[in-house]
Amino acid sequence: MAINEDLLYEVNEKGESVVVRSVESSHRAYLRFTNRTSRPVDVWWRDFQGVRRHYVRLEVGSFYDINSYLTHPWEFTDASTNEIFVINNKSVFRAPNHVGGMMYRTNWNVSVAVRTLRRTTMLTLASLLPSPEAAWRVDLPAVLSRELAELVRTLQSTPAVIDTE
Repeated sequence: MAINEDLLYEVNEKGESVVVRSVESSHRAYLRFTNRTSRPVDVWWRDFQGVRRHYVRLEVGSFYDINSYLTHPWEFTDASTNEIFVINNKSVFRAPNHVGGMMYRTNWNVSVAVRTLRRTTMLTLASLLPSPEAAWRVDLPAVLSRELAELVRTLQSTPAVIDTE
């Protein structure tokens, strides 16, 4: 059986590797995703086959109200760098059972996962540089200058939303 690299797998309670996907649409969850990062966030839904579908882009500080279901998985990424963002320190969010059937909306904050010091430093430097060429004047080893230049290029060119349907 070939593995589709676009699919995401997780280990279930039995220790089996299973595709992250929507399972059923029976228990409603009224959700609000709020972008608490300093970057635009792409919101993704995993459909019933496990294919990741772009849903909406959240600008800094904005929110999106969605009528979802308990078994529907959601993911969040930086719109430019594709860095994975989290809700409650989890990269895949499913509404908890206790919100199922509630007739009011619950808020869930999208935030940055714990980063390494290296990643944090590179992102900070990249956000301060005026152009990719400036990375070569920071007096870093060549491999880091190259990585920094690419990160500046990425941050300065936020892609348009691509409809996957």
